[in-house]
Amino acid sequence: MRPARDVIAVLRRAGAGGATEAHTEGCGCGGGYDMHPAERELVRGSSPARRREFAAGRAAAADALRLLGRSGPVLREARRPRFPVGVRGSISHCRGAAATCLATTRPDVSAVGVDVERVGRLSPETAALVCTPPERALLSDDHAGERLLTVMFSAKEAFYKAAGALGLPREPVFHDLEVVPHPGRARRDASDPGSGIGTGTGLRLTAVPGLLPDGCIVRGQVRSVGPYVWTTVLLLRVGGAPAASRTFRFA
Repeated sequence: MRPARDVIAVLRRAGAGGATEAHTEGCGCGGGYDMHPAERELVRGSSPARRREFAAGRAAAADALRLLGRSGPVLREARRPRFPVGVRGSISHCRGAAATCLATTRPDVSAVGVDVERVGRLSPETAALVCTPPERALLSDDHAGERLLTVMFSAKEAFYKAAGALGLPREPVFHDLEVVPHPGRARRDASDPGSGIGTGTGLRLTAVPGLLPDGCIVRGQVRSVGPYVWTTVLLLRVGGAPAASRTFRFA
């Protein structure tokens, strides 16, 4: 996803002593965040760890909204964050150490999804649950295999968050989407040149036929930021071929 005024991705990471730093695509921003009273009400009675995690996510959302020229609060509808009218957004947390938001005001975007994961968190048993046989065949028993599994998991999580906002006839499952390397589609990840992500091999995402509405395509990006994999996804409305015939690529 290229930096744009109407598509903003923010990642906040906790540093030493709990201080946060913000990584924002297209513009730098940071600073503290005092939650809106309606946001604080959503975590009344929650544990301190849960409140910190929630506040970090809302801080990332506030950064994104500010850069879009909008304001919060970001409330909740069922299990999903509810953004202000005219904004589509998604929030993700990772063990309280990182929080991210993706938000847009683009009218051609049906839904967005974002996910952040720490490499090494997933167990080998996760691969059997998450990955299709072709995906499992690509995994090695080393750090590169751990990172690729994290990329696959994060890509699916971000995609499912976006797809879940479409009101599909059924909720997608992990094996509804296949994530495999696609030569020639990637750019080297400047933030982590040795990560194995974006070093000459891109990712191709293929959904099972009929999962998405006709005329819906996916655009997204996977980045490495320190020990984290950060994935953003846009579901776009376009005319033309059915969604099942599309190839979904991360570049």
